[in-house]
Amino acid sequence: MKVWKLAASILVLGTIVISPKANAQNLLTPQQLAPLQNSSSPSYKSVETYFIQGLKQIESGDYRGAIANFNQVLNIDPNNAYAYIGRGFSRFSLGSYRGAKKDFDKALEITPDIAYAHFFRGFTLVMLEDKQGGIADLKQASILFKQEGEDELSQKADNAVKQIEAS
Repeated sequence: MKVWKLAASILVLGTIVISPKANAQNLLTPQQLAPLQNSSSPSYKSVETYFIQGLKQIESGDYRGAIANFNQVLNIDPNNAYAYIGRGFSRFSLGSYRGAKKDFDKALEITPDIAYAHFFRGFTLVMLEDKQGGIADLKQASILFKQEGEDELSQKADNAVKQIEAS
């Protein structure tokens, strides 16, 4: 299980760091930003600032700091699915798999078709020893990534499924 944990962590971190969709401008959807678009709105500026800080902290490995920033986003905008994903990823990285799963579940409750939420929850479920649930989420992530034109990420999800099935 330790080898799988390391492999899952490397794949998940690599995905969020190298993927062009894993930056702040693309993780905040137009629907989430629309109610806050008034540039003078302190809420909009705060959400954006905390969210970007959270992503930067993930990139630097400061997962506790990232969690604090995503908590701030969620205090302002409790329906921000991407803040739940960021916090879930940070919790996953700290080994808090149950907390991560709760965050990914909440993100998918808010917006069911987020490929990243399925992708990360898939690895989380595997770490919680729910291989079949993890495989199902990774397969769904692959489908959604393909629909979004993210063939490389779709292939990563498919490869992860093969590795899990073989283990």
